[in-house]
Amino acid sequence: MNSVFSDYHPIVSFSYFTIIIIFTMIFKHPIFIGISLISAIVYALILNGKKALKLNILFGLPMFIMIAIANPIFSHKGATILFYLRGNPITLESIMYGIISASMMLSIIMWFNVYNVIITSDKLIYIFGRIMPSIALMISMTLRLIPKLVHQTKVITETQRTVGLDCNSGKLMVKVKSCMRVLSILVTWALEDAVQTADSMKARGYGYGKRTTFTIFKFTKQDGIMLSFIILVVIICFIGYGVGIGNLRFYPTIAHIKFDKLSILMYIAFLIINSLPIFLELREEIKWKSLK
Repeated sequence: MNSVFSDYHPIVSFSYFTIIIIFTMIFKHPIFIGISLISAIVYALILNGKKALKLNILFGLPMFIMIAIANPIFSHKGATILFYLRGNPITLESIMYGIISASMMLSIIMWFNVYNVIITSDKLIYIFGRIMPSIALMISMTLRLIPKLVHQTKVITETQRTVGLDCNSGKLMVKVKSCMRVLSILVTWALEDAVQTADSMKARGYGYGKRTTFTIFKFTKQDGIMLSFIILVVIICFIGYGVGIGNLRFYPTIAHIKFDKLSILMYIAFLIINSLPIFLELREEIKWKSLK
């Protein structure tokens, strides 16, 4: 799907996702983590649809459960003991901290999923190409490699299935042999693709002489307004984080969530910055329907 947010200048969209992911990592507060997670899920649903969202959640759910369970098992801090497991206390505080940490990781995964849709390899090379051209190219190729391998694996699997070799059917040894054959073909394809890429880059003169740049991206007034708005909201969030609103104390007891004026202002600011692309998508959808 073509996103409205992807039409903004790469610096604007890259700055936005960088800020959101950093805030999600440093905040240890249920309200902020909840806002970030829900916003990421809703935006991923708008961009990728239900099927892709379901796959991402199924991928992140085992990690969520593992982190949520691991923290109370290995960390026994907290004053509210719920029960004992093999002589070790399981506390309410460690369970809640584990849930918050797991939610934070799931939120980051969802935001990176959206990031990969908006920030294409061309945009990434544009942002870092002049400063760090080699690193920008390496990052772009690395991010592109995994989707290519996944797609090629599907192609190879379907092709092998037409000749009677299926990784999902037959006896165990038959499955293993079929999967090893798919893996062997995939590795061979990856090596050939790497050689072709290197030859193509060499044929186009990569690494010889001074690099030239070309861009189709122009920083407009709309980009300036959006970037200024993002910076303003970020300043409010950093002020709130500086006075301790961004973190909630979990040990030895869970602190009460504050609802004073400054806290509410920061909650609203964080909600606005997280839901900004969602608002843009919904506004465009309403505008499009009204013109039909």
